[in-house]
Amino acid sequence: MSSEIMKAVSKALSEGYQIDGEAFELISRLPPEVDVELLVNHAIRRKAEKGERMVTRADVEELIPKEIFSPDEPALRVSGEPGEIEVMSDPTTQIAPAEADIGFKKLFQDRYWRLLGIARKRPDSKNLVSIESVKGQKVEKVKIGGLISSRDSRRGNVELTIDDPTGSIRIHCKEECADLAMRIPLDSFVLAEVSKGRGGQTFATSLNMPDVPSRKPVTSSHRGYAVLLSDLHIGSKMFLHDDFQRFILWLNGKLGDLDIVSRVKYVVIAGDVIDGIGVYPGQENQLVERDLKKQYTLAAGLISQIPKHVKVLVSPGNHDPVRQALPQPAVSTDLASELYALENVKGVGNPSYVKLDGVNFLVYHGRSLDDIIATIPDLSYSRPGAAMQVLLKARHLAPMYGKRTALSPELRDMLVIDPVPDVFHAGHVHAIDVLDYRGTLVVNSGTFQAQTPFQANMGMEPTVSIAPIVDLSTLNVIKRSFTKQVFGV
Repeated sequence: MSSEIMKAVSKALSEGYQIDGEAFELISRLPPEVDVELLVNHAIRRKAEKGERMVTRADVEELIPKEIFSPDEPALRVSGEPGEIEVMSDPTTQIAPAEADIGFKKLFQDRYWRLLGIARKRPDSKNLVSIESVKGQKVEKVKIGGLISSRDSRRGNVELTIDDPTGSIRIHCKEECADLAMRIPLDSFVLAEVSKGRGGQTFATSLNMPDVPSRKPVTSSHRGYAVLLSDLHIGSKMFLHDDFQRFILWLNGKLGDLDIVSRVKYVVIAGDVIDGIGVYPGQENQLVERDLKKQYTLAAGLISQIPKHVKVLVSPGNHDPVRQALPQPAVSTDLASELYALENVKGVGNPSYVKLDGVNFLVYHGRSLDDIIATIPDLSYSRPGAAMQVLLKARHLAPMYGKRTALSPELRDMLVIDPVPDVFHAGHVHAIDVLDYRGTLVVNSGTFQAQTPFQANMGMEPTVSIAPIVDLSTLNVIKRSFTKQVFGV
């Protein structure tokens, strides 16, 4: 697509007009002799006179000089059966916070019992006893399980306080497990093999997290693709509009790669669709649109250009206008009515489990990665897959209480990772990363937002405009970049 077409479409969107997918597809095929900017301006003027906001294919066809262009060019030929999103778990309708004291007590009790049930499936969980039975007794190599409530490290010696419903115990981690003791997030469940020393102190000789078992993931019986995105930040001055337009052109078969494009069935957006308002001090100075509904109108205008046969799943992040505490409900229809009006768009909460062609996806925005990266040694924002791996080991999406990630006092802990996903998809940190952990494909999907002043001050360099594309029949990942440097337009 030429820069003139991009400019014309961008101008229409910025003025609050939408261009539906078929109209956009038609505009993208106009020959150079057509003045696209003039055509789009005429279409907008007509819509303004009618009090309408959507430019359709019919509107464009009326304005195209018929002697130089035929609108009947065949559309992208789609391969395979149409996709269908099957929602397995969505917190939106389950959220029911209790009073803080009661709610958090119930939340952590539920976390303990559910993670205990998962840990008991480990082959090394035999001889598991309560903390109360260990206190004051001479024991050798028994196992206890509980949540880590505190950790103290001095001169290489690590002490953990572990709680279960019967009480608390302080254990000293011997050299062989001291390093691991520093790598387990606080408030996580841990299995500890302990014994008593001569002075009555309790020593841990081994530590284990609930973890995910090594397994062969479920895959689709036929080749189809899911594109994993997050952190678009539409409405921000740093939103890479031209790069995202190239992505849409690619989805419409206008930039080659047809063997893959014809088999794309899903686009999954794991939060921060828009940039929001009031997320951080001074954000209003970095916005092109300061109205939340209008930000979603801009988003709807862009997403409407995705081919209708491609199913689009949208979940919220910390920039979207939902509560900040996890779990988060789906964005309300009041704010995103134009987005939800698109027939191929489905909204869910954060986190959610969905099946795409039978493959189980855990879709989570990833706010707790801030806490994991800040507190676990050797982790960094440039390789978020390692931090996501820690969450899989903990079998919990946000184990740490009282840090940056707010938790809601729910009666049921909806952040426990159960069942084990085939694909774990997150975003938030604006850095793309892909790895396999015990059969689970781990993907952090980067961003379509250029480096912000905040990120520059923090020394964070985002990975921009690269889309990871998952082959659902193999779980292999292909990456495509949509920067100007790659396409030259």
